[in-house]
Amino acid sequence: MKFPFPFHLDRAALLRGTLMATLLVAATLLYLWQHMVMVDTGYRIENARKELARLSHQRAELLMEVASLSSLPRIERMAREQLGMVRPAQEQLVRVLSTPAVPVPGSAPGSAPAAEGPLLLAASSTR
Repeated sequence: MKFPFPFHLDRAALLRGTLMATLLVAATLLYLWQHMVMVDTGYRIENARKELARLSHQRAELLMEVASLSSLPRIERMAREQLGMVRPAQEQLVRVLSTPAVPVPGSAPGSAPAAEGPLLLAASSTR
């Protein structure tokens, strides 16, 4: 049976045409897939930037809160009001001017001395 086409197509020409159409469809689908991946990646990058800005703002707020909570006047006020603490009287303070550097036993002569003690001590009060 003959097809009612005005021209005759042999099997090789039909195969080449089918192959070319398949390759064209595959290339178009590949381009569309690549474009969709790029758009999706763009949205993810924008969302990550927004999250970074939000977290940076939150970090700055938390740093300010840490600074306000660790301020010495606030801690002193809370110690007095909530814990009932008072400043030590002058006679309760023991001033240590300098602690002599004592070499660590068993160390070689000329090695680093032991760490110096604290400069101010508060004596415990009697109850």
